[in-house]
Order: sequence, then C-alpha cells, then structure tokens
Amino acid sequence: MEALILEINTRGLHRYEQIDAEVTTIGRALDNDIILSDPTVAPHHLKIIRYGEDSLELVNLTEVNPTRIDNRRVDSLVTEKLPLNLEIGRIQAQLLPRNHAVSATRPLAGKGKSNHLFGHAYWAVILVLVCLFVGGLEFFLNSYTSFKWSELFKHMLRESVLTIGVFVLALSILERLLVNRWEIRQLVTSVCLVYLLYYFASIFTYQLSYLFTANWPATLFRFGWYLLIIPGAVALYLVHISHLKRNRSILLAMLIASPIAVPSILQSPEMRAMLDDFSSSARYQNSLSSLNWHLKKTVTIESFIEQAKDLEAGEFAD
Repeated sequence: MEALILEINTRGLHRYEQIDAEVTTIGRALDNDIILSDPTVAPHHLKIIRYGEDSLELVNLTEVNPTRIDNRRVDSLVTEKLPLNLEIGRIQAQLLPRNHAVSATRPLAGKGKSNHLFGHAYWAVILVLVCLFVGGLEFFLNSYTSFKWSELFKHMLRESVLTIGVFVLALSILERLLVNRWEIRQLVTSVCLVYLLYYFASIFTYQLSYLFTANWPATLFRFGWYLLIIPGAVALYLVHISHLKRNRSILLAMLIASPIAVPSILQSPEMRAMLDDFSSSARYQNSLSSLNWHLKKTVTIESFIEQAKDLEAGEFAD
C-alpha cells in the first residue's frame, strides 16, 4: 500500500507527515499518530481509514471545530479523489499522493553569486553610504544660508538613516511573520535602491515642472509614487526575494503601502490645492518657461506695469 502525504501549512516551511497505516488518527492528544498542537484542534479530531490502493475514508471525530473537506463540513467521506483540502480547526492541510507535482525551484536572490547586487553584504553597505552621501548633498545644495556640519549630520540622521531604518525594521518584521526567516541583506539593498530612485526621480520631476511651468508633473509623481511605485517595489520583493505567491504579494503590498500612501497624499500640497483655494505651494505663472515654451504670449515688464496701472482693486491682468 503506497503511502500518502499530509501537507500541513505553516509559516515559512510546511510540515509533511507520511500516512502509510490502514488507520491514522489526527488530533491534539499525544496518543494520535499525527499530533497538531494548535488549541483549535480537538484531542481526537480526524481519522483517515485506507481501503486498499484506491479509496479512503475520512471520519470527523469532534463537534467543536469539525473537520471541513474542500470547504464543506462532512461527518464521513469515502473518496478516491486526491488531493483533498482539509481544515482541521484553523490548521490548513492537504492530503496528497506521493507522486504529486511540486512547484519549480525558486532561485536564491542574486542567483547564488556573491558579486551580484543582492548576493553580498558589501553591496548593502555601499548603497547605505551612497544614500547618506545623497542625503548630505541634498542638504548642502539647499543650504542657502551659512552651512554647519552639525546641521548636516542631523539632517542625514533624520532623513536618510531614520527613513531607511524604519522601512528595513518594518519590512523585516513583516517578512519574519510571513515566511519565518530574515533576509536583512537583500532587504537593506532593496530599501536603499528605492530611496535612491525617489531622490533622482524627484530631481527629474522638479525639472519637468520647471520646464512646463506647471504642477502636473509633481502631482503625477507624488500620486504615482505612493499608489504604484511603492506597492510595486514591495510586491517585487515579496515575489522574488521572499518567494510568496504573486497574487498574495500584490495584495500584501497594497495593504503595506496604504498606511503610508493615504496620509501622504491627503497632506500633499497638490491635494490641498485641489480641495481648497489656498495652497502653501506657489502656483506657476503660465507666462514663464525655462525653454521659452509659452502657453500664453509673454509681455515685457514695462507692458505689464502699464497694464497694472489701469487695473481696479481685485482685478487680474490677462
């Protein structure tokens, strides 16, 4: 009689039990053939009886949290069909034949090469240093008054180190809960890459806003960053590094990004400008353009002053 396999779903690595006897009992009591320690499992929960090579019977043994087979509660089921999905208390399990096909092997992050971006810790260290340099450079370029090293270090600690550290800590805890392991090296590398992407994309967006003398590039970037890029980056990490299923990864990525996206978008100057006539960000003048691309015909300063003299209080020049 060929043995069957009971696959018990757990966080990270699943547990597998071989069923080769004619009668196999499953429950929380220590006299069972397969012991499940979950408190929602009854002391004697399920009995599996095998009839030769073709058929088997599953008998429910409890009234509290009764066994469900293929999402249906049954007291007894005789079947030749495999695999079967079982719910034993809150334990999810599958009853499988030994020749059941398994999924393809997932490659390690970096494909097992130490010189790959995700394959060695020195890449994570280099990227952290690059992020610190970029954060310090941003502070230096925006220092219009006197420059102080103490202020630079405070800015780097507050903006770069704290931002990267918070995301690494939050995602590492989530990864531990989901797959019961740590991928700190790959996680730091991924967070640093997203940090650098945001910095350079912000510069590009600022130049586009200046080029077109409009706010729409910044608005599209801000909304797209929180609604598409961050969830997409988290989903890619969960699929290719943590090796979760694609649909589950997308759903988790949306849930992870929502607490960041919703308040950030609602508090953004673009959203406040859409919801209110007042905005803390200056509105661009359509007559200005860095490359002389005019949405309206420009006028000289002298002509503008002459037009302003003829205006009444509360009126605007064309």
